[in-house]
Amino acid sequence: MLFVALILVLLNGFFVLSEFAIVKVRKTKLEEFVKQGKSGASLALKMSNSLDTYLSATQLGITFSSLALGWIGEPALAKLIETNFSYLANNPVLLHTISFIIAFSIVTFLHVVFGEIVPKSIAIAKAEVMVLYIARPLYLFWLVFYPLIRFFDIVAAAILRVLGVRPATEHELAHSEEELRIIVNESFKGGHIDSVESEIIKNAVDFSETVAKEIMTPRKDMICLNSEKSFEENIKRVTSTKHTRYPYCHGGKDNIVGMVHTRDLLNNALENKDIDIAKYVRPIIMVPENTSISTILTRMNKSRIHLALVVDEYGGTSGLITLDDIIEEIIGETTDEHDPKNETIKKIDENKYELDGMVNIEKVEEIFDITFEETEISVTIGGRIFNLIGRLPVAGETIEDKYCTYKILEVGSNRIKRILCEKIVEE
Repeated sequence: MLFVALILVLLNGFFVLSEFAIVKVRKTKLEEFVKQGKSGASLALKMSNSLDTYLSATQLGITFSSLALGWIGEPALAKLIETNFSYLANNPVLLHTISFIIAFSIVTFLHVVFGEIVPKSIAIAKAEVMVLYIARPLYLFWLVFYPLIRFFDIVAAAILRVLGVRPATEHELAHSEEELRIIVNESFKGGHIDSVESEIIKNAVDFSETVAKEIMTPRKDMICLNSEKSFEENIKRVTSTKHTRYPYCHGGKDNIVGMVHTRDLLNNALENKDIDIAKYVRPIIMVPENTSISTILTRMNKSRIHLALVVDEYGGTSGLITLDDIIEEIIGETTDEHDPKNETIKKIDENKYELDGMVNIEKVEEIFDITFEETEISVTIGGRIFNLIGRLPVAGETIEDKYCTYKILEVGSNRIKRILCEKIVEE
């Protein structure tokens, strides 16, 4: 009987190992195993796709083996122990009590350590290997007891309906955005992904929440070609700024009629030095300020137009977004040979950064691990400082709030260009 008890402990361990292995293993890894033709992979994938019913099978197996262990193992061990306390034979109550306590403690120890903790730890550490070993025996157990498993599932579902509780599916693996951020942070700390990969994934998670006005080039910084300018003047603007696409306007920036690709101009300029730029105007996408950049990206891909004009609620021009602006929200800032060498974000030390005035408020919060007031209306750090002072500051001026000290490094074109930000650390 003691041998049977040991078998029951191992059987309990098998079902515990099976439960954690089929939950822990990734379905994509099983699909890879199937392609490689590994033994048991197809069956393991089938279990992963029908996780609930196989988890019910493991629970039934754990229950059976645990009950049987208590029914067979404890009495058998207690009887064996009683033979070693024969000097208490004249006091059967005391003898039985001592034997029961010792037997119960030993059985509990074996059950918890070898029937629960050890198999669970093995399954978590080696889920991909273990799931291939347990697939066939667990499937056979499921086949034999399927009617009982199905009956228990139906009864449990009926009780939940009576209680007004929606049955939870145990294979719901979807994560919230915050959970994804935590997973990424833990993966980075564990060395599974590097800092670049971590940043890209975080940016992708936040992608759909970012709107046009947060990343656009503001109206005052837009460089446009103008129908009221001569061809030479427009070409001079193109060669001095070195962009690929330009908005094309009639008069002012509130009357933008399309965009011009420099390739069209240069190809034709070689043949004709006085061409009509209006002939090469292409359509431009127009979007409201609060349009998600994921929506803008979809429109750009469908229309094959890589420039979007951002308009305010009155229909006036608010800013401009390029495909590069959107891509940089995922992979980070990119530069080419024509971009200025000033870094948008330059780390001085742990709590001090030199920032471009156009850096997004949310990025500043992330850098310094702070959260500005919910009433904050500014989109950029330069805009926040402008609102704090109430006027355009001068270079060298310093201001602080309860979060940081801000020193104005450069001002130009009626905006704050460079700022030195230092987080206020409480002693």
